[in-house]
Amino acid sequence: MTVNEIIKKALTPFGIPITADFFGGGAKEYFTFNYADDRAAGFGDDEPLQVVAYMQIHYFAPMEKDYLSIKKKIRKALFNAGFTYPDVTDATVLSDGIRHLVFECEIENEDELSEI
Repeated sequence: MTVNEIIKKALTPFGIPITADFFGGGAKEYFTFNYADDRAAGFGDDEPLQVVAYMQIHYFAPMEKDYLSIKKKIRKALFNAGFTYPDVTDATVLSDGIRHLVFECEIENEDELSEI
């Protein structure tokens, strides 16, 4: 399963639109995600034994929405899906009127090492 598939599977139960990189829809609440970094780790016989994907998952919601409960649920869903326990940064720009939380975490990306 790819990292994108893992993220989508973890967040689908929230019933909120999810897309990689940029969201082009009109929803007021949505997720986007992107790779912050993607690199090989743990080498043996001059070959990588694993690839680690460092991910940013973004949650956008109206400012008036109570976000503390969903923040904990998102963090737990990502952790239960195999990610490290996410760090959360509030990247909200008050003048935009949209809450923006960034969940940063990493996961071993076994799909990268599979044969094509």
